[in-house]
Amino acid sequence: MSLWKNVVWAALAAIVTAVVSASCGSTAPRNLCVDRNVRCESPLTCDPSDGQCKCGGRGGVNCPMGFVCDPVANTCQSTRCARVDCSESFGTSCDVLDGKCKCGGTGGAVCATNEQCNPLTKTCALAVDCRARACARNEACEQSTGRCLCGGAACGAGQSCSLSSTGAGTCAASACKGVSCTGTNACDPADGLCKCNGVVCQSGEACACPQGADGGQCDVSARACRAGTACLGVTCGNGTTCDPVDGQCKCGGPGGPTCAANQICTLGPPAKCQGGAQCTLPDGGARTCPSGTSCDPEDGVCKCGGRGGFVCAPAGGADGGSMEPAEVCVQNPNQQACRRPCDIRSPDCPTGTYCYFDSSASSPVAYCAAPTEMRVEGNGCNSATACFATTPAPRSIHCNGLALGQTGLCRAYCDVAAGTAGCLQVPVAQRCMQITGAPVGFGYCQP
Repeated sequence: MSLWKNVVWAALAAIVTAVVSASCGSTAPRNLCVDRNVRCESPLTCDPSDGQCKCGGRGGVNCPMGFVCDPVANTCQSTRCARVDCSESFGTSCDVLDGKCKCGGTGGAVCATNEQCNPLTKTCALAVDCRARACARNEACEQSTGRCLCGGAACGAGQSCSLSSTGAGTCAASACKGVSCTGTNACDPADGLCKCNGVVCQSGEACACPQGADGGQCDVSARACRAGTACLGVTCGNGTTCDPVDGQCKCGGPGGPTCAANQICTLGPPAKCQGGAQCTLPDGGARTCPSGTSCDPEDGVCKCGGRGGFVCAPAGGADGGSMEPAEVCVQNPNQQACRRPCDIRSPDCPTGTYCYFDSSASSPVAYCAAPTEMRVEGNGCNSATACFATTPAPRSIHCNGLALGQTGLCRAYCDVAAGTAGCLQVPVAQRCMQITGAPVGFGYCQP
C-alpha cells in the first residue's frame, strides 16, 4: 500500500511540473530576428522586438534620409553637413536637417543679406556699423537700425536737425531751403549760410582754388576764401559793381542781380534791375517787386535774387490750417534766401527757429532762423544769427552794428514803447534803443 501511494504522488508531481513548464514557456519573449531570419547590412543591427534593422539594435533608431549610422556611437549622423563650411557666415553653424548655415545651427534661422548672426542670442540682427555711417549735422546713427535720427526721429526731405538750448534734437525746415549760393560756395544745412569749405567769405573775397591750380579746378577741401581776381580789368556802369566771385557786374554789388542790356540798376533798397521786355508793364513802367525781391528779366517773375533766383512762398495755409505769412527775400554778398518774416517783439517762429533782425542784409529785415552760434550779451558777432541766450528762457539776441566787413555786439531785443521796462536792469541798468534801419519799435538794450 505504501508503495502504491508513492507512485501516485510521483505521477502528480510530474503532471504539475509539466503544467508549470508549459506555462512559463508561453511567456518567454519572441526573437523576431530569428523567427523571420532577418539579416542586416553593417553597421545596422536587427532589433529582436520588431525585427527591423536599426542603428544600435534593440531600442535603436531608424536613420532618416541623409543620415548614416555611426557604429561607435550607435547613433545616426547627418551627411548633409559633410562638405558645408559656415566660417564665412559669422556666428552660424550647419543645420543637419538641410545642410544650410543658420544662426543657432539646427532649427535656427537663415540671416538675410543685410543681417548678421549674434551667436550669444542665436538671432539675426541688422548688420549695421555706425562707425562707417555718416549722418547729417546733429543727427546720430541708431545701431539697431542704422538710421540717422534727430532726437529719436528721422527727419524728412527738406528738413534738418536743430538743437534746442537744452541740447535736444528737433527736425525743422532745412535752413538751406530757398538758398542760392554764388560761385563755388555751398549752403551749410546747419545754419543756411553759403560757405567756402566751411568758412563764410567776406566782402571782396571769392571761394577759389590755390594759385596755379589747373584751370581753376581743385578739390572742394582745397578751396578757400581768397581776394577775388575776376574783377581785374572789368569796368561796370549804370550803378552796378563787379562781383569778385564771377567777375559779373551786379546791381547792388556782390550777390546782387545781373541786369540785362536793356535794364537799369535801381539801388533801392533793395537793389534791383528794372526795365527789359519781361519786366516792363503795359504802361511802360517797371514792375515793382515786394519783400526785397526783384524782377527776373527771363520770365518777368519777382524772385529773390532776380535773374535765376528763387520765388519766395506766398501767404497761405496748408490743408486749411492757420495762415502763414509770405516769405521775404534776404540778400547779402554771399547768398539770397527766402525766409519767414517775424516781429522781434512777439515772435511766432516754427520750433527750433527764432526771430532775428538782420541789419547786414541789402534790405534789412526780421526773419525766422536757427541760431548759428551761442554768443551771449556783450560778445562780438559776425552774423545776424550768431547771438542766442538760454536764460531766463531760450531766445534770440540782436547782433547790433553788424555790417559788411564790420562785426557787431550781441544785445537783447526790446520793445521801444516799453522803455526801460523792456530791458533787464540787473546786473546793470539798461535802456531800450531803436535799432537803426529797423521798423519803428524794434529795439535793443543798451547798458
